[in-house]
Amino acid sequence: MQQIALDVTLHGSFWVLTRDGKRLHEFSHAERAVHEAVRLARELEESGQPARVRVETTRGKVIEVLPDPMRTPPQEH
Repeated sequence: MQQIALDVTLHGSFWVLTRDGKRLHEFSHAERAVHEAVRLARELEESGQPARVRVETTRGKVIEVLPDPMRTPPQEH
């Protein structure tokens, strides 16, 4: 099953949450956008669909956020 991409990026003065490149919501605060992305990722993972969350900072750096910080991410071989 292909992993669903949930991304949070800054567009103008709004933080935009996208799912596989399609715009879902706009938020005025990054924290709210990240919270919603993580909530969606957890929901998807509980239904068996893998998901990942990435946030692009105002400086263009991309940070991956673990939807469940208690779960160890899979190791790449």
